[in-house]
Amino acid sequence: MKLTYTMFFAVLSLTFLSCTDDSTKSSNTNSTKTPEGELIPRSSQESAKYYLISVEADGEFLRSTHSRVSSMSHGYSITRIDCKAKRYQDLGYGENKQSNIKIYKKTQWANLVNGSSKYDLVSFVCSRNNQ
Repeated sequence: MKLTYTMFFAVLSLTFLSCTDDSTKSSNTNSTKTPEGELIPRSSQESAKYYLISVEADGEFLRSTHSRVSSMSHGYSITRIDCKAKRYQDLGYGENKQSNIKIYKKTQWANLVNGSSKYDLVSFVCSRNNQ
């Protein structure tokens, strides 16, 4: 009798462990979404990861909030993007959390450098927004 109960609980345990609940699985396991935002593809190898958090209209331009995550730091930036002229303005930066972003008083437009993180950011944001 004791052997029967032991076998019963062993089979029951194995059955329970082999069952999966598909409702807990992610519906898109290949998604580039993270809790941080959407992973920005890089054109060059770098150990840091860049994430697009948000994009909004800023007059005739776009304004993005994005982050850079490395083993040494976690920074947040706000950038104004001119998709037509392929240029950008750094508007602010902060470390560790988004609420630490300090907006710069004066900013200038900058041209893109092929392979830079800003080049990849501008390309990604403009392509996502059909510009």
